Amino acid sequence: MSVLRLVIASGGMKSKKSPSRRVPLEKTASIEEVSAAVESLSREDIFRLEKFARWRIRGLGRAARDHDYEDLLREAIAATCDPERRRWRKDEVSFVLHLKGAMQSISSHWRDQFDDEEAILEADAIHIGEGGKEINPLLRVPAPLPNAERVLEVKEELLRIDKLVADRPLAALIIGGMREKMPGPEIKELLGISQKEYETEMRWLHRNARDNARKAETHG
Repeated sequence: MSVLRLVIASGGMKSKKSPSRRVPLEKTASIEEVSAAVESLSREDIFRLEKFARWRIRGLGRAARDHDYEDLLREAIAATCDPERRRWRKDEVSFVLHLKGAMQSISSHWRDQFDDEEAILEADAIHIGEGGKEINPLLRVPAPLPNAERVLEVKEELLRIDKLVADRPLAALIIGGMREKMPGPEIKELLGISQKEYETEMRWLHRNARDNARKAETHG
């Protein structure tokens, strides 16, 4: 909790990142409301937020650089304190769900900024596997890369999905879990949602993704 209070007390952390998608100010929580929401977080809320933050940082791998889960959670709070960065739609989304969405977006941004071609030190890559055996992934034969056309198709499809769920926070979080190849039960547990909530979002996703695909084919 001290991490969250530190952000509120300092008035947030400044960032050069572009402003988030516009949400009407009348639907946006004020800094006082954000502060109150932070103070009202239960131990269970904090546990779930930290678990989600750890999962996102773990998924980043080397792209996390020097960031840890506390940095990610702190940045999500800081961004919410600045209406030019991320606005909490207080009447539509719970504070916990908003913060998870913010952490997913921020960590994805960190990954996008990471240079995949950056040199890898062999000492950093080597690790100890089961039975104490040393494993050096740099010695493994890389899998063949997909052709450029297929890569472009995948990127375009991902962009369409991101736009589709842009204003549907829970759907966006579920998509994030699916991209990490997480099964439904794990996604529900990580997000702290019920079976009914999960099924509702999945029905919405299937219906709208299908319609979205048809429109893409029509205009393709």
